[in-house]
Amino acid sequence: MVNNGKVEARLFFVDTEFQKKARRPGGAPRDVALTRAQAGIDEIQVDFEAWLDLELGELIELIQKPKSAAGRDTVWLEMVEIRCRHLRDVGTTMGFPLLTFVADNLREIFERLAAGAVYRGHLIDCHVQALKLAMQEQYRNCRPEQLPELSDGLRHVAQFATVVKAEQEQG
Repeated sequence: MVNNGKVEARLFFVDTEFQKKARRPGGAPRDVALTRAQAGIDEIQVDFEAWLDLELGELIELIQKPKSAAGRDTVWLEMVEIRCRHLRDVGTTMGFPLLTFVADNLREIFERLAAGAVYRGHLIDCHVQALKLAMQEQYRNCRPEQLPELSDGLRHVAQFATVVKAEQEQG
């Protein structure tokens, strides 16, 4: 049975544990927190460069997989895409914005391969060379817009990694 009388709804808000902690007094002022964060980044920078060399080496080794199975091996595609994401995710924070750009562009190519694009090794090789370039001292702090020929060229060649089934391209 429906009650046709008007009943007013009562709204009440639950105070979550996070909200309680966020309102507590204390903490560091913004400028102090930023200084501490930058000091932490500076401290791990040396270890980061060793990790980056290792990560890039492992990515290149993965990419060197025999080309006959490339583009159809879903485990391989996922592993390469994960490595590209690792490089992309930490690159800018650690002062490698060009590396971030190239790794993300390469990640998109592998994402398209996983969706059915035809494997084109020259597109990937071009990006691997760009990753190596981005690791060089003179390019480490460069942003993609500072190197328009490189960044526009990589964007352009990545467009060739279109999602076209292999049978359609051959026929």
